[in-house]
Amino acid sequence: MSRDPKDHSTREKLQHKLSTVPDAPGVYLHKDKQGKVLYVGKASRLNQRVRSYFQPARDRDLKTDALVKRVHDIDYIVTDTPTDALVLENQLIKEYRPKYNIRLKDDKQYPYIKISLDEAFPRVTVVRDIVRDKARYFGPFTDVTAMRETLKFAAGVFGVRTCHLDLPDQNVSRPCLDYQIGRCSAPCVGYDSLESYGNSAQRMVRFLEGAEVEILKELREEMDAYSRDHQYENAAKVRDLIQQLERTTTRGRPVSGVSGDCDLCGVAREGQDAACVILRVRAGKIRTSDHFLLADKLDSGLEAFMGQLLREYYPRAGDIPGEILLSHPLSEIEPWAAWLGDLRGAKVKLKHPLRGARKEAVELAHTNAVFRLREACLDRAVRLGKKVTPADIQLQEALELHTVPETIECFDISNFQGKETVASLVYFRGRDPLKSRYRRFRIKTVPGIDDFASMEEVLDRYYSRLLERKLLPADLVVVDGGAGQLSVARRVLGKLGFHGVQLIGLAKREETIYKENRTIDLPRGCEAQRLLQRVRDEAHRFAITYHRLLRDKKTTDSELDLIPGIGRMKKLALLHHFGSVVRIRESTTEELADVRGINRHDVVAIQEFFSGRDKPSPRQGGTG
Repeated sequence: MSRDPKDHSTREKLQHKLSTVPDAPGVYLHKDKQGKVLYVGKASRLNQRVRSYFQPARDRDLKTDALVKRVHDIDYIVTDTPTDALVLENQLIKEYRPKYNIRLKDDKQYPYIKISLDEAFPRVTVVRDIVRDKARYFGPFTDVTAMRETLKFAAGVFGVRTCHLDLPDQNVSRPCLDYQIGRCSAPCVGYDSLESYGNSAQRMVRFLEGAEVEILKELREEMDAYSRDHQYENAAKVRDLIQQLERTTTRGRPVSGVSGDCDLCGVAREGQDAACVILRVRAGKIRTSDHFLLADKLDSGLEAFMGQLLREYYPRAGDIPGEILLSHPLSEIEPWAAWLGDLRGAKVKLKHPLRGARKEAVELAHTNAVFRLREACLDRAVRLGKKVTPADIQLQEALELHTVPETIECFDISNFQGKETVASLVYFRGRDPLKSRYRRFRIKTVPGIDDFASMEEVLDRYYSRLLERKLLPADLVVVDGGAGQLSVARRVLGKLGFHGVQLIGLAKREETIYKENRTIDLPRGCEAQRLLQRVRDEAHRFAITYHRLLRDKKTTDSELDLIPGIGRMKKLALLHHFGSVVRIRESTTEELADVRGINRHDVVAIQEFFSGRDKPSPRQGGTG
């Protein structure tokens, strides 16, 4: 159950619901006190998935905890197959628009190119919705400018009309301006026959599908036939059409390892935001690129974002290929493939390539998603007045962080000959130290030298206080040390529920970065490396400063506190004036009398105290 206490009746109700959830595929709904749907999810085995939310031992992040604390009721719907569960989940998410489900940040209707093949003389138009009719739809186009350029070229080359005349029933006396500028073959006045116009419309469909090579072959054969029949004017028109198509076919970028039709889907994530890119490859070349920004209230993984990309894009897609390649895997790929096959009306292969040319191809989509996300994050940072530097971006990319690390906190352990072990925490915001967030710690429970145990104590103390105050760690947490310190830090943060914290270890000597089960070496002298070194060195400096302070305090306590009549204020005045106990010991009567608050009786007491103790050897350049 959730750690947050609920009233007895609510707990009983939830326990009863949990005990009745069946071991079957289906959809579950989390609801709040008012019965509002907070989250919709699917599962192949409902009982295991739903109960996992309410098990105390379950590893989950704070945001999922926040969701669970608001759950006052659970509902579920059993389906026949996991694919049916996926379909139902999609429907319920659209119906309820739950707060905690991943959603499109810009939930608008994107345009499509529509070719009305159900008409005698098909026309091409721009629409915002797909209607399940006999027309062909291409899109959605997230780049409206690119869509209009494609429409302008295709309609002009093939002479397909864009008007709203109901042909052949409606008649006009003369052709419109589109005919005059060569963008329509004017079937409205009989300048083009039904058969010829229909062939042109079909060729436009095939062109948008990516079949330029086949179309060019047909046109060359047609041009040769006109030439043999001495129809040179018609042959010249076809020749011009071939030249136009050849110019546009060279624009598409070939994709190595992909010869047919497929979509390349890439996802990049930063915190609650993700950018998704679909590269539509037709006949081995990239035809269009579409992108979306998604937002998530929970700390969902990349798999959840990838699933939401498929859910958002393909019900709207006018053209679904037979193969879709993913930059990140889906744990249950069969239901997704079956669902996409139903949308397409034919089999769809859904794959996450792990090696070879196809992996390189889908990595291109992921790279584009990274750049789209970076662009969105920089725009947002500018709007919010935040300072994002090249070092921040470089650090995010090198460490594969979810977010640009606007805030960094670093821990360092310091000791001297196994005594007075201390730790420091420094905090940076926007590459500048924020000293109000600095903290220093005396190790209380660890005897001797044990950096691992000391790090564990410090992290547990600090992050337990953060948890009590309902605060979050910095965007990036750095521990001074290698794999051992990193493992300790991950264990402590996980125990406290900070599973999503971005965490690295930084070794002093090798300047090697430790992250999870691997090491990362940044280029020498790069901005990101200098930033990390600066943070780590500041943590080390702060720890050493505290260590010296404790040593000086210990020395002070053992000396000045033993002098009769010298209390705390006089002791501080002496130290402030002379700087150390050694200087006080070596001072003359006149020098002691100059100290504010020290009277002649104090001077006598100080000199009598030190005269009765062994004096240290004179300092170089001091008085003998």
